[in-house]
Amino acid sequence: MLSRTSLPLPPAEAESGDPLQRLVENLRRSEERLQLALEAGGMGVWEIDFGERRTTWWPGMERLHGLQAMPPAPGPEAYLATYVHADDRERLVAAVREASRGQGWHRVEYRVVWPDGQVRWLEGRGRVRLGPDGRAVAIAGVSLDITLRKQGEQDLTFLADASAELAGAGDLQATLDRVAQLAVPHFADWCAIDLLQEDGTLQRVAAAHVDPDKTRMAHELHRRWPPDPDSPAGTWSVQRSGRGLLVQEITAEMLDAGTADPQLLALLRTLGLRSYIGAPLNARGRTLGVLTFVTAESGRRYAAPELALAEDLARRAAVAIDNARLRAELEEANRAKDVFLATLAHELRNPLAPIWNGLSIIRRAAADPQRIGQVAGIIERQVGQLSRLVDDLLDVSRIGRGKIELKQEPVSLVQVVGAAVEMSRPHIEAARHALSITYPDEPAELMGDPARLAQVFSNLLNNAAKYTRHGGRIAVLVEVDGDSLRVRVRDNGTGIAPEMLGRVFGLFTQVEHPSERHQGGLGIGLALVDGLVRLHGGRVQAHSEGVDRGSEFVVHLPRLQRGRPRPVAAPADRPASAPAPGARRILVVDDNEDAASTLGDLLAMAGHAVEVAHDGRSAVEATGSFRPDVVLLDIGLPDISGYEVARRIRGLGGVRQPLLVALTGWGQAQDKQAAAEAGFDLHWTKPVDPARLQDLGKR
Repeated sequence: MLSRTSLPLPPAEAESGDPLQRLVENLRRSEERLQLALEAGGMGVWEIDFGERRTTWWPGMERLHGLQAMPPAPGPEAYLATYVHADDRERLVAAVREASRGQGWHRVEYRVVWPDGQVRWLEGRGRVRLGPDGRAVAIAGVSLDITLRKQGEQDLTFLADASAELAGAGDLQATLDRVAQLAVPHFADWCAIDLLQEDGTLQRVAAAHVDPDKTRMAHELHRRWPPDPDSPAGTWSVQRSGRGLLVQEITAEMLDAGTADPQLLALLRTLGLRSYIGAPLNARGRTLGVLTFVTAESGRRYAAPELALAEDLARRAAVAIDNARLRAELEEANRAKDVFLATLAHELRNPLAPIWNGLSIIRRAAADPQRIGQVAGIIERQVGQLSRLVDDLLDVSRIGRGKIELKQEPVSLVQVVGAAVEMSRPHIEAARHALSITYPDEPAELMGDPARLAQVFSNLLNNAAKYTRHGGRIAVLVEVDGDSLRVRVRDNGTGIAPEMLGRVFGLFTQVEHPSERHQGGLGIGLALVDGLVRLHGGRVQAHSEGVDRGSEFVVHLPRLQRGRPRPVAAPADRPASAPAPGARRILVVDDNEDAASTLGDLLAMAGHAVEVAHDGRSAVEATGSFRPDVVLLDIGLPDISGYEVARRIRGLGGVRQPLLVALTGWGQAQDKQAAAEAGFDLHWTKPVDPARLQDLGKR
């Protein structure tokens, strides 16, 4: 048979026969039970006597105010000044005043500040006691700590507000700033957002604290003491792992172990850091950065629910960041497409202009074989330019689709560079550049496609010739370094802006709208160079000290075996031809010498006096000395743009202002508007109908 068991209970105390004693004993026991219940519920009991303006506290109230022992109960004014948060004092006074005018239960929520600086939320519930005359004489009740509940409410509000900001993100930077600001002070005392950059560093893109000085400090700390990528904890740990990190309590030992710099350690100790959450910004399988929350003044200690909330917000922020980047890339791609199509039209029009002009000259000078032969050479060169343009487009397309085939064989790099120089010599000589070539004393051979390699170095030389002002310097250096070969192509031309160095090999890369560039080009030449070099197992780099400081392109290729160097002579300068006299004075400005010479010939045959310039500064000088009646001015020039030339001509004093005609391949509405704003009288799109040129004599 099963026996009944009972809970072990202490022996019953003998009851006193005295009824009064029994009543006192029962009251004592009831008070003990009530005190146990209050302690279990985290509550404290209090009373305010309105008439005597006296406050009474019972045990439990000291815990709610962060005290170790029960102090004498403070009066109402002392309680407000000592314990109640400054922002909540008026609200608490109003609640007590309202209670004193009525009866029944009353409720109020407010914050108290503990001696150690922690801010806690209390809820007070009291019942008014009325006197014989029906007026309120006192209110008694209980207070309980509702900090966790309020934090939960504020956390959810923060998550909702931050999510709304991210969902409607327009300006990403402004959105990230706003998310960081929403976090303080309700969820964190400090908030920071760090994003991974292309160079592998973490950049602080947003930070917030209620104190603006401390917000600036957050940026300054990151700048002076960036997180250590090898640190086993902190921001980089979250970045590497892609998982959230919770530090419930930041101890002095943690700071000592994780901070090597004494100055930084001393500063961190003064901040009173309490708790930490690092949440990864994960999107599409990548960690884009880290969202960091730290508590200090509030004394809040994070736990698992706060980590889950932070990770949820970080996921939403990562999606917003990723979408913003994708939108930016799409916008950039659309811009590049528009620029490319406009540039393609411009590049096609440029060769067509001298071809059209040449055909008109042939019709007019049918009995002049020498002139016809000269024009035929111009047409042949321009048709070749069109052919190269189409070939480059097809080659880039083939490389992108993996369809290009190399005919590799052992080849001398010296011979390849020599062939490239011969291919580019007309461009170099036309611009009157001085070319120097240095070959190594030891053989330099590699396995490659001679034609494609010559195309690589020819493109680099053409690029140097194009972006260097007439009479510049170009240097080619072939170097052998162990198992590798290097070819350096240097110039003293327009240089490359620092922000563009990492992008110059991108397809259709344009620094600005091509109509404002000093030189034309589809932006595919360097992309083609990069693709062909990679197919040969090499790499190409761009170096420049900045705009107008020249450029250097370095091609690295794997060495196969030794060969013998072969010297190549530098080009000789070509003398300029004298302009033909005529009845009207016209200045032709175009860096395309074929276009300028054919246009000048046409105008000279029509009886005009013509002078030709090939850059902007020369055009301004010629306007002052030649004093033309008409200036036919190209927009894309090697030094300053045609718009700037027009403005400078309009600013010349002591000369009769000529008729300014923009002669350009850019024919869109905004191009015409830009020309008008710069001071042009007319805007003509290349190639110009020769009949239009005849009208210049009538103006």
